[in-house]
Order: sequence, then structure tokens, then C-alpha cells
Amino acid sequence: MDAAEGIAARYADTVCLGVGLCSAYGAAQGMYVKRGYIPDGSGVWYRGRQCVQYETVCTVDDDLILFLYKKLRG
Repeated sequence: MDAAEGIAARYADTVCLGVGLCSAYGAAQGMYVKRGYIPDGSGVWYRGRQCVQYETVCTVDDDLILFLYKKLRG
């Protein structure tokens, strides 16, 4: 992660990523939080589309994600 963030910092002041929400991604979720990543505020996404409250029906699988971001500088 240090290397990836270092490369990203050459091009942008913020890095964004998506993480799965099923339990298989629990270790990754925890690592991102410990590294300072926070939700971007866009909510949950499923199959490339933003979930709409009370409308979107989805399955908890690898396609259900939350986008996180971290300011690298500035």
C-alpha cells in the first residue's frame, strides 16, 4: 500500500478505491480504515450502479462495494 500510494501521489492528491462489503473483504476493510481511508459519501454501489434507497435490490457478493478515499497531500 505504501508503494501504491507513493505512485498515486505523483499524479493526484487523493486516492480512491472500492472495497467489497461481504465478510471475505473484512481484512481489507480494516486495513483501509487503519490507513486513513474514509467513505466517499456516495453510498453503496452494486454492479457499477449507485444503490438507490428502498429501490435497489442486490445480492451481497463481490459486486457490492463501498468507495473509500484518502487525501495524500493538501
